[in-house]
Amino acid sequence: MNKITLGKNLIEALETAGYEAYYVGGCVRDAIMGREGGDIDITTSATPEEVKAVFDSRRVIETGIKHGTVTVLDEGGVPFEITTFRTEGTYSDNRHPDSVTFVRDLKEDLQRRDFTINAIAMDIRGRVHDPFDGAADIEAGVIRTVGDADERFGEDALRIMRAMRFAAVLGGGGQAFVIEPATEEAMLRNKELLLSVSAERIFTEFKKLVTGAHAGDVVRRYVDILGVVIPELLPMKGFEQRNPYHRYDVLEHCVRTMEVVKTTPENEEYMKIAALFHDIGKPEMFFIGNDGVGHMYGHPLKGEEMVREIMKRLKADRFTSDRITLLVRYHDLLFRTDEKLLKKWLNKFGEDVLMEILHLKHADNIATGNMGRELEDMFNEVEEMIGRIVEAEECFSLKDLAISGADVLKLAPADKKEGPWVGDVLNMILDEVIDGKLVNERSDLLDRAESIIDQL
Repeated sequence: MNKITLGKNLIEALETAGYEAYYVGGCVRDAIMGREGGDIDITTSATPEEVKAVFDSRRVIETGIKHGTVTVLDEGGVPFEITTFRTEGTYSDNRHPDSVTFVRDLKEDLQRRDFTINAIAMDIRGRVHDPFDGAADIEAGVIRTVGDADERFGEDALRIMRAMRFAAVLGGGGQAFVIEPATEEAMLRNKELLLSVSAERIFTEFKKLVTGAHAGDVVRRYVDILGVVIPELLPMKGFEQRNPYHRYDVLEHCVRTMEVVKTTPENEEYMKIAALFHDIGKPEMFFIGNDGVGHMYGHPLKGEEMVREIMKRLKADRFTSDRITLLVRYHDLLFRTDEKLLKKWLNKFGEDVLMEILHLKHADNIATGNMGRELEDMFNEVEEMIGRIVEAEECFSLKDLAISGADVLKLAPADKKEGPWVGDVLNMILDEVIDGKLVNERSDLLDRAESIIDQL
């Protein structure tokens, strides 16, 4: 088991002052699992005022002092949240406790927490305090609530999303965490409570969920719960495509796309969401043709419209919303091993976005269950071709041209002022360079620009 050491000096200071203090929650869970953890949480028997007194020579931020939390900087200037042992009153809004009571007993604090795997504390000597057998549940790969599941979800319905997120992200290799039956049944009974949770909190959990190694299994099993906050997922479930190119219903196809789509650490969240949503417009656009085959013409545009509304409802930031909707709209883009075509797509989308569209289209084809070696080779060759075009700094955008708008203006009659026509001229020239009709040499481009201007 990895021993947590960050913030150790803060715990030592609290102990020296006569208080109990422990690492708690996710950082302890991750340490037991041998995983690299994220945020470090510290809990203590000292009240917020007593914590402030212990660290009176340091900067203390009253982060959430009403609920017992202050932030203290350690000797290296790193901020740590320190929270007083507490119990909580009723949750009349299913989100926040109506009141909190500071206590001196660690077990009382741990029993208010969501899941047994998060209700574990550890002191700086590595001794674990685990009154609800969370370590055993970690060993068994089980997610269960502390105490009565209906009560826990009634206190904060976001815990339903957190249970699914933990099932998606915890575990490694073939070892997945599963939600134990009583907790799962309570999640289904209480799923409508998710409507009382802020969209921002829902979306934060959802983004983490889709990046998990077991996200596909979670979406398959709990789509009825996710459908409370993203009802557009529900018509996809069991919707047969009646098409020889697809083996799976729409939801299964999209889940498989999400599972195999190529991502980077920077784009993983939005690529996974785009993959899950890419065919979300199919059920609405479906019809049976005269050939007896299912068709979904126009589903990318319908999907873009639907996903834009989902992102608005979930309060996604502008970049994330725009990127996901763009990927959904263009996920069916035509790719061929055609350098001219790829340069046009590079001009339209830029390298980063075009590669993301390519990776989504590639995953989409894999997830049909019918992709052959020839198509796989085509995708690989297209990716290599795009890389070569970019690496060779070949001309595929206006910024790559050997002339600029200022050059075009100098060629124009004195009475012709700057306007959209300048861009039109440059784009005509760019098209001819991409098509191989013009060489990207300054003198040649100036001659061509002059001839175009003469015809305006």
